[in-house]
Amino acid sequence: ESNKICWQDYYVKTAINQVIVIVSLPSNISNLHANSTTYEFVLLKALHVQMHLSNAPVIKEVLWQPPIMNWMKCNSDGASAGKSSCRGIFRNFKAIFKGVFAINLGLQPSSFAEFMGVMLSIGITHHNGWKQL
Repeated sequence: ESNKICWQDYYVKTAINQVIVIVSLPSNISNLHANSTTYEFVLLKALHVQMHLSNAPVIKEVLWQPPIMNWMKCNSDGASAGKSSCRGIFRNFKAIFKGVFAINLGLQPSSFAEFMGVMLSIGITHHNGWKQL
């Protein structure tokens, strides 16, 4: 009989309201940003949490220009936010994909990552016998 009393609508609604209050009060004074997943959005709305959405990313149009006839082009990049990496993509003058590389460089400054991106591009070009880069 006591189980029946505990699970009546009144006690369930009270428990749900207590959870909402406990979660929403500290969350509403937080400055943290919410992720943009549907699951998180629905959950936070159900718990009456005011969401702080991050700004939309900046979208820039980038126009790729092919190299001159019989040349190869490698667009390479190096980056570092803690662990650094570099990557590159090779295409010929007809914009046909010829190869790609990506490598984790560990804890290195971004200048090292950029330098390694250029060096690997040159090394791969030489290895493949491509004369014009």
